[in-house]
Amino acid sequence: MERTPSTPYSRAGALAALGGSMLVAGSMFLPWADAGGGTVNFWGLSGLVDGDGDTRTYGISVALIPLLVLWCAMFFAWRTHETRMAWAFGGFTGAMLLYGGDLRISEDIAGSAQGAGEVVAAVGLLLLAAGCVLALAANIPEPVQSRTDWKGSL
Repeated sequence: MERTPSTPYSRAGALAALGGSMLVAGSMFLPWADAGGGTVNFWGLSGLVDGDGDTRTYGISVALIPLLVLWCAMFFAWRTHETRMAWAFGGFTGAMLLYGGDLRISEDIAGSAQGAGEVVAAVGLLLLAAGCVLALAANIPEPVQSRTDWKGSL
């Protein structure tokens, strides 16, 4: 595969996605819920979630967050349109998986007990998804020959 330069919009999308994933990772240390006597960050949510499905979702989220930060940094190492497009699809998929996990985990937390960590995570996931879409849209190569230059017969 040949090396192709990324466009400024594609790099901006990748930076937005990386920033969003770092917001999600940082939200793990912010208060997510008020558990009676004090606040609980993301690491302490495992004691608040009920049900086997929620525990598995929590475990997948804990593993997926650092992997997604690493994945978003990989944009700058891959140098072809094909790998960057795979990166964008993978980043968007990871963002949607985490968003679904966030919704499932937070459904057991009362609305009045939710903390800032969940809001920061949601903003980070939206920024991550938007950055992946921008990087994908800006990374689609232009055709070699435009339609007006085409001189073929019909």
